[in-house]
Parts: sequence; structure tokens; C-alpha cells
Amino acid sequence: MSSFQKDMIISKNLYEQITNRRLINPRYSLEVAEKRKRREGFVGTRSINIVAADHPARGSLKAGNDALAMADRHDLLARLMQILQSEWVDGVLGSMDIDILEELLILHGLKSEAGEGFLDNKLLIASLNRGGLPGSDWELDDPITGPDASSCVKYGLDAVKMLLRVHMSDKNSLKTIRYCADGIRDMNTIDRPIFIEPLPVVPTEKGYKVDADPDKLIQLISVSSALGDSSRNVWLKIPFTDQFDRVVASTTLPTVILGGGASHSKQEFLDNIRRAMDTGRQVRGTMIGRNMLYPKDSGPLPLEMAESIGKVVHHKDVSA
Repeated sequence: MSSFQKDMIISKNLYEQITNRRLINPRYSLEVAEKRKRREGFVGTRSINIVAADHPARGSLKAGNDALAMADRHDLLARLMQILQSEWVDGVLGSMDIDILEELLILHGLKSEAGEGFLDNKLLIASLNRGGLPGSDWELDDPITGPDASSCVKYGLDAVKMLLRVHMSDKNSLKTIRYCADGIRDMNTIDRPIFIEPLPVVPTEKGYKVDADPDKLIQLISVSSALGDSSRNVWLKIPFTDQFDRVVASTTLPTVILGGGASHSKQEFLDNIRRAMDTGRQVRGTMIGRNMLYPKDSGPLPLEMAESIGKVVHHKDVSA
């Protein structure tokens, strides 16, 4: 990985205070959430650049060649905190259950005491279904293991996200379709945006792999758009793929681009985002994880990568 000094962002003392606050005041993250200044509205007509860090809650810890890169929580939180201090980054996607979002809220509270809070006006997006563990027999049976609507209100969360992986020969996919429909209904009771990530998958020797065939993606987008009692709060999160103009033309729902696998170069990755953003007004930004958090050895540091992505994403706002 690129040379990244976690102690320069979060000192050892500050990192240890996260556990201390949990012990002294278990409600501290909730108290910070209640005081956090939220962005007015959600995004309006602007685009968004979101850093995704919900992988650990599914036990998916690999980045690059390091199978446990995301297991170093000090390092991961430092990368996130550095990125979230940038004006080019709009928010973070993470899990809620004693995990990323609560830890970031604790850090925000501790830094706010010194006038250096970093989550005000940022979008906090919770990942709902993390139960489909990679390599498990039930992997495509992916239940909601995250917060419900009442918890989202309590913590002042701005939106939620669900993953919908479908393989037509696996009956577990039907269960996940039902979970996603229930999740949409639940979030519609509080009118929170919900991002659905519809991904056709195929089994391989190394687990399920995304099948980015445009026709299959279009079909699953059509199914996802019809889930629940109303699509009024639904966004889509999809990969950039061949014939992307056809894929985007299959929906009017606002859409963000996921990061996917490692790209050959930073420039290729940014060019793909630019092409996606130029495809149609439905494309409203990005939600990218490891390609932003853990750039390649020869690549930029997380902040540099995050800002490069943000400048591509927000160019639409400037030029619109």
C-alpha cells in the first residue's frame, strides 16, 4: 500500500480514547450524533462523492494483496478521518453495529472538544444487510443486520444502503429480494434515501463474482426499482460497465457508481468515472471503497485519491 502514517492523523492516545469513551459513557456516540450538524436536505441536484467502508462488517477485509488490510482499525479510521476532512468528499458509508459510524462519531466528538470536528454537514449512510458472509453456504441469503428506521432517526443518519446480489439458480437470492423490499418500506416511513446495489453474480472457485453483462444488469435494475411500497426514496448503486448508456437508460432513479475491482491505473479509474458521469443526468456521483481508501503501492495517498475523484464528480455541478 501507499506510505500512510496513521499516527499522523489519529494519535495513539486519541485512538485509545475510543475504547475509554465506550467504557465511561456507552451513550457517547449517540450524544454526539444528537449534536452533529446535519446537511440541510440530502443533496438536492448536486452530485455526491461518498467513501464506502462497510466491508469489515461482512468479514471482507482484503485490500490489494493484503488479506487483512481492513482489519487494522486504527489505520482504517485514520484513512477515513483524513478523507472526510476534505471539502471534495460528501460523506461515508459504513456499518452501524458498534462499528465504523459509531467510531467515527466518537472521534468527531473528541475532536470537536478541540474545535476540530469533521462530520458536520457530511452524509452518514448506514449499510443495512451484512449477513451474507463471503464463502458461507448462505452467502446470497443476506438479511438486514444493521439499524432500523427508528435507529436511523435516533442517530441522525442521512441515508441507508442495501446490497442485492442475485444468481438465478440460488433460491437464497429470493430471500434477499424480500429483505430489500422490507428495507425500502421501513425507510419510507421516515423518508430516508435508500441506496440499492443490484448485482448479478455467478459462482466461481473463489466465491461469487459480479456478472456485469449489461442485459443482466438492466433486468435486475428493473426488478430493484419496483421493490417496496414506493420508489420515491430509492437510489441505485451500480458498476460502470460496457454499454453503460443502455444501462442508465433503463431507469430514471438517481444513480451512483461503485468502485469495483482494482483498476490498472489511477487515470483509467478516473476516466471511467468521468465517462459514467457524462452518460446521463441520472448519474449523480460515486460510492467508492477500497479504490479510494487503499490506492495501489505506486498510487496516491487516500486523501489525494478521494479529492481526485471528488473533482471529477463535482465538475458536473460546476458546469451544469
